[in-house]
Amino acid sequence: MLIDIHTHAGQGANGIAALESMLPGGVDAVVSAVVADKPAMRRNAEGRPEQFRTADAGEYRAATENGIRALEQRGIRLVREAEEIKVGTPGIVLAIEGCHFVEGDLDRLDEMEARGVRSIQLAHYVVNEMCDIQTAPEVHGGLTAMGKAAVRRMNELGIIVDVTHCTEATVRGVAATASVPFICSHSNLVTDDLLGKDYCRFISAEYARMVADGGGVVGAWLASKLKPNPLPGLISHMFRLIDTFGVEHVAIGTDMPAGGCAGVIDDFSRHRELRTALLDRGMNKDEVDKVCGGNWLRVFRTVRSAAMLRTH
Repeated sequence: MLIDIHTHAGQGANGIAALESMLPGGVDAVVSAVVADKPAMRRNAEGRPEQFRTADAGEYRAATENGIRALEQRGIRLVREAEEIKVGTPGIVLAIEGCHFVEGDLDRLDEMEARGVRSIQLAHYVVNEMCDIQTAPEVHGGLTAMGKAAVRRMNELGIIVDVTHCTEATVRGVAATASVPFICSHSNLVTDDLLGKDYCRFISAEYARMVADGGGVVGAWLASKLKPNPLPGLISHMFRLIDTFGVEHVAIGTDMPAGGCAGVIDDFSRHRELRTALLDRGMNKDEVDKVCGGNWLRVFRTVRSAAMLRTH
């Protein structure tokens, strides 16, 4: 099985082509994230996403709804539970990048779970009411009271909490609040040679260990800084994660075909190379199966099962 735990497949100009490449690329499921803060976000002169305006009330919710509706209309199978992911039968798991759509009303999380959304990031590139982000000055000092309430509600609903784009202080708050595993769907470990503002989206070993200690996974990221050889770079970062806290807590989260992937890797046709590369580096089949989907499936099952137990 091969699962990419953070993509934007099915959206944008290359969305359909990416979905059509899943089967020939050997990809059985993708987690496709709708961007909630899109109305207030743009790329600056350096090409870095940032907030450029204040969104009007309801804009974030409308953008989220429109994104989910677009994915529903693509005609590919939507996956609601782990058991529905099948080898050779591609499916999409719905996700949202940023809790901006909540706008003070946690019941909107219930609405999204009912729509089939199974993974939600607390933050993205626009600071919201939940927490601080890696790419903007600190505002809240970590996870807010609303952020803690959102984490608890998502745990109750069976939605995976994703801390990607969050500050380390925020992750510390999530680790203290969450009752089930959470994830960092797409990032890489920062190393001494990568220190600096251009790598503010990379994470420390302590950040990654908080995710792993909670039973979660970190998805190795196909970041733009890995050009012009993105796949070898992705695999190198994957092994840094494995060497830091073990093979049981690593996954694949490319972020394609958006951002730094655009024009470099626009579909899933090369994903088979990831499995081959891991085997070539000395990993056995069971270990490769964990990284290529099994670890994230474990988290998915755990989060959903815990929520079902609460309702019975």
